[in-house]
Amino acid sequence: MRWSWVGLLAVVLACAEAPRPVVVKRWPLEERTLTVRAVDALGQPIPGVTLRALRADRGSKVSRSGITDVNGTVQLHLMPGWYVAQAEAPGFVGVIRTDVRIAFDTQARWDLSMSRAVPFEGRVADMKGQPIEGVRLRLETLPLEDILEPLPETVSDAQGRFRFDGVPAGDGWLQLRAEKEGWSPVLLRRRAPQPELGVMMWGLSSLQVRVLDPQGRPLPGGPASIEGMGELRDIPLSRKEIPDASLFEKIPAELYRVTGRYEPMPGCEWQRTIESQVLPGTRAEATVSFEDVPNGGPWRGRAVDLKGRPLAHGLVTAWMGGTDGVGLSGRCMARTDADGSFAIPFVFQAPSMLTWSVNDSRTGGEMEARPPSAADAPWVFSSGSGVLKGRVLRPDGRAAWFFEIDGHAVANPRGEYTQYISASGPVQWVIGNVHGFAPALVRAEGRLDETLTVPDVLLEEGRTVRGRLVAADGWTNVAGQEVELREVFDLEVRGRHGPRTTVTDEDGRFRFEHVASRPQMIRVHAKGRGTVLQPLHPEDGSVKLRLVADAELQGRVTEGGTVPLAEVGLEARCEGGFKVESRTDAAGHYLMPVPGDRECFVHARASPLNVSTLQPPPVAFSPRRIRPTPASHPTLDIEARQGPGTLRVQVEASREFVTAFILPGDVPLPGSAQALDVLLRAGMRPELEADAWDPDGGTPSFMVPAHFRFGHLPLGQYTVFVRDELDDGDSISRMPLVLDDAQVHTVTLDRPAYRGGTYIPR
Repeated sequence: MRWSWVGLLAVVLACAEAPRPVVVKRWPLEERTLTVRAVDALGQPIPGVTLRALRADRGSKVSRSGITDVNGTVQLHLMPGWYVAQAEAPGFVGVIRTDVRIAFDTQARWDLSMSRAVPFEGRVADMKGQPIEGVRLRLETLPLEDILEPLPETVSDAQGRFRFDGVPAGDGWLQLRAEKEGWSPVLLRRRAPQPELGVMMWGLSSLQVRVLDPQGRPLPGGPASIEGMGELRDIPLSRKEIPDASLFEKIPAELYRVTGRYEPMPGCEWQRTIESQVLPGTRAEATVSFEDVPNGGPWRGRAVDLKGRPLAHGLVTAWMGGTDGVGLSGRCMARTDADGSFAIPFVFQAPSMLTWSVNDSRTGGEMEARPPSAADAPWVFSSGSGVLKGRVLRPDGRAAWFFEIDGHAVANPRGEYTQYISASGPVQWVIGNVHGFAPALVRAEGRLDETLTVPDVLLEEGRTVRGRLVAADGWTNVAGQEVELREVFDLEVRGRHGPRTTVTDEDGRFRFEHVASRPQMIRVHAKGRGTVLQPLHPEDGSVKLRLVADAELQGRVTEGGTVPLAEVGLEARCEGGFKVESRTDAAGHYLMPVPGDRECFVHARASPLNVSTLQPPPVAFSPRRIRPTPASHPTLDIEARQGPGTLRVQVEASREFVTAFILPGDVPLPGSAQALDVLLRAGMRPELEADAWDPDGGTPSFMVPAHFRFGHLPLGQYTVFVRDELDDGDSISRMPLVLDDAQVHTVTLDRPAYRGGTYIPR
């Protein structure tokens, strides 16, 4: 089933489950009793088990603990909520349960089965049998994703001995890592249990690499690099040049990829990658030879643009072979003549791709071409972008030598600027921050692979707009409040053009100087008091703003309506670009001022689990739509989403500009930026992924993979959207899918701006 834009609102409303005025039962906040009975594999009680229950939201210190009695039973008195329980006892494997739910209205009781543990010990020695002291050892059970709390790391003693306690006695797999500076790391996988494990370590190795030219002569310095292919941690490489070779010293024993390089002439480079196994404590040798490389040059062709015009006096680069892995690859450059013809001097196979640039530094932009359909056809180059050039002038005709374009500074004594576009069609940008003049809005039509000139921007002084801000009662002045002047098309994006702001005085009055003579919007967000979103017409010289009172939204966030969830983050995304945030307290309760008389979607996100390894939140939520009456006190209780479906969306990009969201049903591509904003407000956000979550906030977004997870989904039809934010708009990919079972469904997509995306200008 497909939905039209007329029916899209119905889709959103249906998935959002708007709140209804109902009588809400409030459970008393009283401690409940958790009774746990610890038993072994035979069902016999285990006395002396230490049980600790820790609230499940990451970072919480709220906990209770106790010890089982002779009957293997312990009771903990806990406030209602979600907990992580950890049980430890001598001679048994530690157990962690992440699904401990304490409801408002019931007591909790369950049996805890614990497995017998065995010691896992051994000795570390060198190849002569001598013990090695100070080796760091880490033991993990496989598969790794089933283990929440790893065993503590240990270090070998003076006799080289080590021991791990708490290892499962069952017939499973164990993985042991042994590392010490100056020695080759060791990675072993063994069946458990093992009464005694001998770990042999060797010293570091070295690898000598020679590179031979087509005549079999060694190249000076051996232009080469190596890359370890093993699973062990990275070790800094020590490289030394020796006669006719390169020597890589103090490297661990493992399989390496060795890449050698050769330049048959200036502007051409070949590289070949081979594999070389380095044994422990040895000096290995590897030779990368270009003796068998065929010389197929010169290779001729002609370069033209999309309109068939020759690309004269530029630089064509032919790319041959693969881009990674083992094998031969290379590139070679040549200049184009006046008719675009070129001759690549050295090729060993037909090029897989050609690029064209003005010069070898590629500062003038680069275009790309794929092989033509016919052997005698020209190579058609496209840059995937277009160029618009313009000037900014003062009213007297002099150049504005400093200004900003969409917040980015430009300094040019002639007032000239250049804008790059991602697609053919209408584009716009704002030129501002010129003292004494109003910001100018420039609209133009751009075309890919073309450089066009737009009319000069003649700055205007603009007008002064005075205003007064009053409270919702219509007469109380609102002092010290920020007032924004924004473009009508820039209300809900990430501040691409940046608002102009001022602050009201003690009488609630404000003033904007140098206001442009075009429609704009005035926006005020007085959190807890109200909001204003009012058009400013070109003829307006004064305005009176009256706050629309906020609604005080409150409720509880629970699992199943009975288990309160603490530290759940809530965000209300409202039309007009208003956003409000809150968090639940220990009882799962929240209170949040929400803009009155505006459509909002309330999104909830739980904290990751309170365990040492990174684990996603135990619950997920669907957004809820509200449109509260000003000054009202609505209640919105939010329950965790219940469903067996899981969806993973993997995009070949980082999270710097790429996001993903999903909507239930078959939702069409948005036809405008405003329609996209509606979907962004209503769409389900992904959960936190272990490989995309940064607990310290120190990893930049461009280093975090664009992997997104949506869990606990009801089965049915969904639409996946991937958004790629560009300077002049957004590129959107869309994929409908059906979740028809409880398996994890994985979708892999290209970055929309690079392949398959639909461009939506801003």
